Amino acid sequence: MKVAEVMTRQVITVRADTGIKEAARLLVEFGISALPVVDRYEVLVGIVSEADLLPLETRPDPRSQATPLAPTAGRSPKTVAEVMTRDVLTVSAGSEISQAARMMLDDGIKTIPVVQGRRVVGIVSRRDLVRIIGRRDVDIEDEIEHRMSELGLGLARDAVRVAAGIATIRVDAEASRRGLAESVALAVPGVLEVRLVAETIPRER
Repeated sequence: MKVAEVMTRQVITVRADTGIKEAARLLVEFGISALPVVDRYEVLVGIVSEADLLPLETRPDPRSQATPLAPTAGRSPKTVAEVMTRDVLTVSAGSEISQAARMMLDDGIKTIPVVQGRRVVGIVSRRDLVRIIGRRDVDIEDEIEHRMSELGLGLARDAVRVAAGIATIRVDAEASRRGLAESVALAVPGVLEVRLVAETIPRER
């Protein structure tokens, strides 16, 4: 499954000179964890996330200091440019969602901008990927059967059953394409595991 099929296309973005307070407001208002930062040509120049803003709340309260801070000490950042991450991990719309998921896990990030060249065309989040895992079993069954039919992998009636994301497929014990059937089923979004049950299907004489 491609990133284009699950990504959000209406992306909330900010500029480098956007105020910190405004960025925080957008994150809260839209219930998102990160905002791509773009220039006037909509080219990606960074990303600002909850993790980038959180350190702003770790500064000591000056009222608890025995010695008053100097006027310039503890200056707070005012714009997104001062806190954003500039080295941004991205994917293309044609990337596999498995690639996006691996990047999120390996790098501990929640959101990845989707780009065409360097222009932002979408964004994909952990929630988007979890939504795939949560697909209804009946929808997964229908898609497996449809894909099998398209490839000419004829199955007996009611040969596909999906429960809690686990697909059980009854296949011909003598078929040489059982491996293909398993691969097709595993490629269906929402399938967590495939179990093949071999059976002998009577041949027409």
